[in-house]
Order: sequence, then structure tokens, then C-alpha cells
Amino acid sequence: MVSGVKRDFACTLGQALSACARGPAVTVTLEAGGADTYTQRAIPGPEPSQGLLRHPSRARANILPDVTAADTPEWAAIADSAARLVATARALTDDDLHDASALPGWTRAHVLTHIAQSADSRTGLLRAAQAGRIGQQYPSEQARADAIDAGARRPAGIIRADLDRAIQECLTAIREHPSQLWDAPGISLEAGRRPVRDVLPSMRRELEYHHVDLAAGYQPADWPADFVATELSQVTARMDRRADAPPMTLAGHGMLHIGTSPPVDVTGPPAAMLAWLSGRSDGSGLDTASAALPTIPPLG
Repeated sequence: MVSGVKRDFACTLGQALSACARGPAVTVTLEAGGADTYTQRAIPGPEPSQGLLRHPSRARANILPDVTAADTPEWAAIADSAARLVATARALTDDDLHDASALPGWTRAHVLTHIAQSADSRTGLLRAAQAGRIGQQYPSEQARADAIDAGARRPAGIIRADLDRAIQECLTAIREHPSQLWDAPGISLEAGRRPVRDVLPSMRRELEYHHVDLAAGYQPADWPADFVATELSQVTARMDRRADAPPMTLAGHGMLHIGTSPPVDVTGPPAAMLAWLSGRSDGSGLDTASAALPTIPPLG
């Protein structure tokens, strides 16, 4: 699952947010799909206010466990993503928290509530497997939506504290999960019965995509390079299999071939390409040699 990893696991998360976060990448293979993908298209979010953190990856979030030499690269990558998101959440004022996010109909409180509940749902899958049971991520789609709406109405301080708790507990559950139980089954909301190892890539997707969705200064260009590379490959392949999307293949670094009539070659920064494909950009920063960007369906 992980290859070519060279990094200092003895650095703390606080250090990872400065030196280590900008150092060698950890390659984590992400799988397409998952229980927490979205069918709605994200809209451009508001410009960060003066109180918002414009460079969250440089801030310190010391409520999370330190990375140790015993931790796996997958755990370290998730922990780094979590630390950056927690730093952004801490920098938001109470008013900021209840302002609109980049997701239609959701405030930042909705986004943070969802991330916390998403972490809890993955903790539940792991703890159930550890107890010899088959866990269920959520009772239903409606139950999940209702819980997010109710949670988003809580005071800002409670939302932040719940986010910290949920992420800490999820990281602990991942760290403590026995190696022989990663193939144990769990029931996710959309993918159904799947090995609980899916918790690893799906939790990182939640943290990285929704960090951008907060519209609080963290941009697609801030995504870790390994996350962009693996996710771009998976999203492209996923779109290519869909009947409602044009055929598309990655033709090289920063080049996407789309089989429309006539065909279009899209070039640009991989992060900008992933932002467009995932509905988090209108395609700004991409070059199509004067051709129009094709219409693609929401990432579902």
C-alpha cells in the first residue's frame, strides 16, 4: 500500500506542521469511492476574513498524539492532515464558524461537525472489528444528515472540542488496531460491506477535501503531493468508468486526456486538476489550448 517512504517518524506533529510537512512525501494509495463522497458540486467559498488562518500548515496543533518510530506511514499521513485541519479550526472565530463554507447549504460548523462524526463512525468500525463484531458506519443517510444539522447548531466551543476528541479517538483506534484485523468487515453507508482497512484512505480524504471546503485559507495547492498524486489517479479512473462522464485518462504528469468530440487535453498543476475533478474549482489554472473545459458530473 505504501512505497518509497523516507521520513523521520521521530518528529512531533508540531514539527511536522513546519519542517516535516514540507519534507519528503509519504505515498499512500487511496481507493476510489467510500462512504463519505459527495454528489453536490462545491461552490467557490468566501474570501478568508482577516481573522482566518491563511497558512494552516504552519500552525501548531498540539492536542494530537506525536508521531513515533512505531507508527505506520499511513497513520503519520492521517495525523499530519488532522493536525493541519485542527489548526485551521482553532483559528476560526465563533462568527467565522457559523459563516458559509464552500459546500452548498453548509456552514463551517456543518463541515466540522461532519468531520467529527465521520471520524467517530470510523472509530466505531474499528472498535467493532476489534470486539469481533461487524460495525455499521451510520444507521442511514437521513440519520447522518439529521445528526450533522443538529450538531452544527451547537456553540462554537463545543464543536471545536468535539472535533479534537473525535480525531484523537480515531487516531488512537487506528494506532491500536491489530494487524491481523485490517481485513475484518465493516458496513459503510454507501460502499456496503468492506474491509475496515478502508478507514485509512477514506479518513485522509475526509480531512484533506473538507479542509479546503472550510473556505478558511487552505487551498488545493496546499494538499500534500502524495495525496494529490494518488487521489488524482483514483478519481480519473473512477470518472472514466462512469457512463455520464466523458472518457478520460492521465497522459502524464499534469496532463489529462478527455475523449470528447473533439478530444481535449487538459494541462496544469495536478492539484488544480484534482480540485476541478472533485468539484472544488471551476478549472481556473488549467490550460485547454483554447478549447472549453468539458462538462463533467459531480464526483459521487
